[in-house]
Amino acid sequence: MKTRYLFPLLFIFFNSAWADFSNTHVWHHPLYFTANEPYVIDIRGKWSTDCHPGEQKPVISEYTGDSVLIEFETIVEHVTCNEVVTPFRVLVDMSDVIDTVVGEFPRVDVTIRFSGSEYVRAIGMNCILCGDPPPPPRDIKPEAGLYHSDGLEKQGLLLARQNQRMGVYPLIYDESGSSEWLFGGGGIVEDVYFATLYELTGGQCLGCLPPDEPTEMNKVGKFSMLMDSQGLVQVKVNDGLFTTYEYSEFGYGSRDVGGNPRRRIPDLSGRWAYVEDVPNSPLFVEGDGVKDPLVFDIELNSVTVVEPPIVGTPPLMLPGNVKFSGQSKFGTELWQMQCDYGSDLDNISDAEILCIVNNPEINDGDTLYEVKILSAERLSFVWVGPIVSGQASNFTRIAVRVD
Repeated sequence: MKTRYLFPLLFIFFNSAWADFSNTHVWHHPLYFTANEPYVIDIRGKWSTDCHPGEQKPVISEYTGDSVLIEFETIVEHVTCNEVVTPFRVLVDMSDVIDTVVGEFPRVDVTIRFSGSEYVRAIGMNCILCGDPPPPPRDIKPEAGLYHSDGLEKQGLLLARQNQRMGVYPLIYDESGSSEWLFGGGGIVEDVYFATLYELTGGQCLGCLPPDEPTEMNKVGKFSMLMDSQGLVQVKVNDGLFTTYEYSEFGYGSRDVGGNPRRRIPDLSGRWAYVEDVPNSPLFVEGDGVKDPLVFDIELNSVTVVEPPIVGTPPLMLPGNVKFSGQSKFGTELWQMQCDYGSDLDNISDAEILCIVNNPEINDGDTLYEVKILSAERLSFVWVGPIVSGQASNFTRIAVRVD
C-alpha cells in the first residue's frame, strides 16, 4: 500500500495556560443541512496571549448523532509566550463521523474541550438562524483553475467547475517521489464541497504503446473543502487538517497592501470587456456624454499604505489600498476604483478583496459599483448606486480580461 504525502498540516495555535472560550463563536457550513449529510464546524475566537505548548490538531473524541466532543492533540511540542492577543480559527470536518450513527437528529450539541476548559454550543439542522451570531447566507462558487498553498512547494490543486458541479484534481506524490493527480467529483452546497478521491492506474505512459489491460480507478480517500471566497478555499484530504489554498495568478503580478505579504491585490491593468450588458441598466455618464462602454481599460494609479501610530499591540494587518482608473479606449477617465481587504482588522477570515467604483464628478463621489475580484481575469460589478431613470438598482455585470 502506498504512503501518500497529500498536504502538510495547517498548524493551529492555542493558549494552554489561559484557555478561555469567552470570545469564541461557532458556525456550521452549510447553514441548511439535514442529518447524515456532511458539514463543517467553524470555530473562531481569541486567546488573551499566544502562550501555547505547540501545534494542535482537533480530534472528534465522541459522537452520538446529537452530540459531539471536540478535543485537541499536540502535534509538535514547543513553548513560546508573549502578551499578544492571538486570534484562532479551527475547522472540523464532520463528514468523518456522520455515517457512524444511524438516525435523525434535529440538533447537535457541540462541546469543545481544551486545557481543562469547555465550550458548549447547540447547532440546529435546517436552521439558518442558529449561528453564533447567525452568518449571512453564503453561495460561493470558486473560480476554476489552479490553486496553490504557501509553503507547499510544487504541490497544487486544479478545480474544474460548471455551475454547482465541480471536479477536483489534487497533485500529490507517491512513496517513490513521483507526482500524480487524483480525481474527485461532486456538487457544491452553499459554501462546502465533499467528494471521494480516486486514483487512475494502469494507463498508457508517455510515448508508450497502449496497455493490454484497461485503466483502473480505485478509491483512495476523501476530499473536503470550505470556500471562504471565490479565490480562497480551505482544503482537507483524508485525516489531515484544513489547509488554505488560493487562486494562482500567472503573468499579471500583484501589489502589496498594508505591508503584509498575505495582503496582495492582483494588478488589474489591461483591457476588459463586459460579458453582457443589461438592458436599461444604470450607466453613469461622463462629462462629454460618453457612457460606460462595454470595452474599457484599467490602469494602476497608486498603491497607498497607511501606517497609523501603533499604540499598544499592533494589529495583524495594517490598512492600505490599491487605486485603479477605468478609462475608455480613447483614454477618457470614466471612473475610479479603490481595492482593499476592508477595515475589520479583528476578522481573521476577512480574506475577500472588495473594490469600490465611483466618479468624483458625479454623485459626490459616492460608491456606484462594488467590485469583487473573482480572479485576475474576471470581475463582478454590482451596482449599488442610485436608481437611474426609474430602473431597479440591483444588477450584476461580469467583466473579463481581453488583453
